[in-house]
Amino acid sequence: MLKRVRTRRGAAVQVDDKLLDFFKRPLMCIIAAADETGHPSAGRGVGFHIFDDRETIDVIFSSWQWPRLETSVRQTGRIAATFVSPSDYVSFQLKGAASMRETEAHDIDCADRFIAAATGELEALGVPGRIITPWLTAREAKVVRLSVSEIYIQTPGPLAGMLAFARPR
Repeated sequence: MLKRVRTRRGAAVQVDDKLLDFFKRPLMCIIAAADETGHPSAGRGVGFHIFDDRETIDVIFSSWQWPRLETSVRQTGRIAATFVSPSDYVSFQLKGAASMRETEAHDIDCADRFIAAATGELEALGVPGRIITPWLTAREAKVVRLSVSEIYIQTPGPLAGMLAFARPR
């Protein structure tokens, strides 16, 4: 499912075609980080873009809704981003080095598409739109760039928590 590649940054994990297909589904996203004292911070991602190198991903979040995330990323330079398919709970967590970058117009477009897809999926599952709206906002959008070094399976079941490229014994 994944392959390790050597880069100037060291070991990286590259997303393969199968996992790339997963990222084309309507998804939900949770971003987690810790500040320099180890205090955790988490928030909801509202968009993402996977780079052509398949080892870098930009994740968009609302700094208005999740104000501590940016500070934590700037202090420690690490995040974990968990992506979940609401329809079947297939889930993957990506971890690695992270940095903040300036938000651009295309990031807002990406967030709008993500929010529309996630909202449509959740409504199809019976979640009322009035409940979803407060969860998903791109207000004061920020972008964190993740250099992926680990990917874990988070789908409930016997493989949960395993490295995505590892095989069970």
